Amino acid sequence: MRAFILILGFCVAACGSTAAPAETAAVEDAAVANDTSAGVDCGENWKQGYCIKFTFHGQKFDGRTFTVQRDLTGTSSTVVFGDTHMQPPAVSLAIHDTWQLGAFKDPLDLNFVLGNLVNAPGFPPFVPKAADYPFSCTPPYLDFSYGNIRYRSTCPGLAGDINVKQWSATPGGLVTGRFAGHLQQFLGANDDCKDATAVAAACKSALNTVDVEGTFGVTLPALNSDLAP
Repeated sequence: MRAFILILGFCVAACGSTAAPAETAAVEDAAVANDTSAGVDCGENWKQGYCIKFTFHGQKFDGRTFTVQRDLTGTSSTVVFGDTHMQPPAVSLAIHDTWQLGAFKDPLDLNFVLGNLVNAPGFPPFVPKAADYPFSCTPPYLDFSYGNIRYRSTCPGLAGDINVKQWSATPGGLVTGRFAGHLQQFLGANDDCKDATAVAAACKSALNTVDVEGTFGVTLPALNSDLAP
């Protein structure tokens, strides 16, 4: 399992978007602790995109809130769906996306990893069906960096879940759902199922956290394609 997570992390990092930036609708806070996100639709009718509301706590971004809506249609390598380095019929799904808000110049790099969808020898599935998946040290997970601070849903004891409402592992199929929970600042390697000491080192600071809630929908591209439908 550890080897698969490391391989998937490498694939997601290596398959960054090379096309023109995805269409973005963002409503940003006009002042610290003042949420003005009411104008953004976080409905659940996505065919290719996502919407996330962020509420930051602690230190640098304390009280900052904003909501971002992203249309990923036609983007290159933002939706990562493939079986590279895995034994068929194993196939993994992730979203890797990078963008920058206008009012706040800090770039945000997002990894939304569902992981392996189909059981195969040596590659157990993380999301084998439509179901509710509480935050844990394995996929599915949310991982993003904002303003040089990395946040992750895999630290122990974090409240939250990823609910997959529609599931598919076939090109052209639709994977949709919603998520909500509390993410913590994360440092170190990507394997969060180690011993307690190693996990505590990776999840070093509880002073920087963020609450997230949102929805997503992905129409699966051709296997190992570099272009989303």
